[in-house]
Amino acid sequence: MKNEMFFYSLVCIFLLFISKIYAQEPEPQYAGAFLELGIGARGMAMGEAYVSVADDGSAFYWNPAGAATLRRSEVSGMYASLFKGLVKQFHIGLTRSLYRDVAVSVNWIRLNVQGNPRLDSLALNNPRVVKATDDPFNFWNQFALTQQASGFVNSHDDAFFITLAKQNKINIDFGWQYFVIPVTIPIGLNVKLIRQNLFDKHGSALGVDLGTMFKFGLDDLMDNNNLGKISFGLAIKDIWNTKVNWDTDSLHSNKIDRSWNIGGSYLQPFSSVGGKLLVAYSYRTNINSPHKLGFEYTYYERLAIRFGLSNEKVTAGIGLKISPFYLDYAFRSHELGGSHRISTSIRF
Repeated sequence: MKNEMFFYSLVCIFLLFISKIYAQEPEPQYAGAFLELGIGARGMAMGEAYVSVADDGSAFYWNPAGAATLRRSEVSGMYASLFKGLVKQFHIGLTRSLYRDVAVSVNWIRLNVQGNPRLDSLALNNPRVVKATDDPFNFWNQFALTQQASGFVNSHDDAFFITLAKQNKINIDFGWQYFVIPVTIPIGLNVKLIRQNLFDKHGSALGVDLGTMFKFGLDDLMDNNNLGKISFGLAIKDIWNTKVNWDTDSLHSNKIDRSWNIGGSYLQPFSSVGGKLLVAYSYRTNINSPHKLGFEYTYYERLAIRFGLSNEKVTAGIGLKISPFYLDYAFRSHELGGSHRISTSIRF
């Protein structure tokens, strides 16, 4: 009876979250934009459709609940070269499994942007413009700044995450003899510190993310060993609309709007050929192209090939496991130049 009440309560909460997602109007978001670039080559190669998968060292980013699904502790890292090498992205983290299905994860993300032009205050307050083209139809290129940059500086943004997650296992009894389905419901919480820098100004913020999953086996439900596993995921980032406060004279602040990410995935084994296929989909609010789709085919738990579609751009990647080492690569197309990501991890 307790299991049934718990199950029905979760269903009600889940439906409430869905109604909130579709009732919310998307708004443009600029503060903390560096955190929208994604972490982990596997999730990026799968088109960012990772909220219901998130079972590696990048789980804190996609769905903090996923940290509790790691069977072993993991040290992970990532390097990314973005926009023809103009932007560098780094990640390093540790996820540690504790007793009673509890896990803690500590992570650091850094984004480096090199060669930002510095303009003095006179140029910013009184920009001089000249006609840049005689083409009457090229409206946006009619004018250009003539002030030369007084120099170039590098800037960097940082985010520090502390994640606490717990995996809950229950058995749902349908009242039939011997018909009990084991269900896993991990729940996770992020507390993150954001530090942004631009020239001599600094911005900081403290934010909170929340995530959960609902995982069960279709093989258990249908009593058929040839079927696979189903997972649903929900992640809410910046629950209280994280505010980035800058140390400018006007004490300017930017808001990172709350965002919702909901999705599902299905893992189908092919035991006859030693492979398995993972199909994942997610819907994300507060972005122009909210639909994400990803595929992964794994051969004998050693080699993985991945494809995805994110923001109407194609993603692809490959993964290699040489226990206890994992190596992943992801590529994503972009108008400003394709991005390359390499992730590595050690599980112990």
